[in-house]
Amino acid sequence: MSNWDWDKFTQTTKNRQPINLLVEAVKILGFSRGLALDLGCGAGVDAKYLAENGFEVEAFDLNESSVEETKKLCSGLSVSVIQKNVVDYNIVPNTYKLIIAWNILSFLTKDESRKILLDIQEGLTKDGIFVFSFFGPEDDWAKNHSEMSFWTKDELKNLLPKMNFIKLSEEKQKKPGAMGQVKFWHLIQGISQRKV
Repeated sequence: MSNWDWDKFTQTTKNRQPINLLVEAVKILGFSRGLALDLGCGAGVDAKYLAENGFEVEAFDLNESSVEETKKLCSGLSVSVIQKNVVDYNIVPNTYKLIIAWNILSFLTKDESRKILLDIQEGLTKDGIFVFSFFGPEDDWAKNHSEMSFWTKDELKNLLPKMNFIKLSEEKQKKPGAMGQVKFWHLIQGISQRKV
């Protein structure tokens, strides 16, 4: 979505709380910590939360203002911040204890998104956790954004056979988004854990 104002989005969301499913995922891991990856870190709220809870964090975003906000917010914490496109990021196999991708992969084509999802599955250590949010096919944006990807719950489960879906929810409702735009949202969100 080339006309999306990512700078405004970063400023609008920088004071939000960490994502609830991320907080839940950290509790599921118990005392198990390690390397975490924040794909499309925005203003750095979730990267900061992970670092404050004992993770070494790699955070990146394509947007320059997001990278700058994350560096400011995570100053002095164990967070490495990089400006990079998610499609160019090398997710090293069997490396991460936790990976979060919150709506970011929906802004890629289906093929790009599929490749990164498979990389995420392989990038997790055994018992590593993936926290995610995607737009579903009934989302308003699906009508006129063929450059984006929209996923069903079944598609995700079929694509990621090494993952145990601990939580998998679906929300369909008309409501305002982070920047106040009202639209019909179809969201697929959850927590999955690598089994093997």
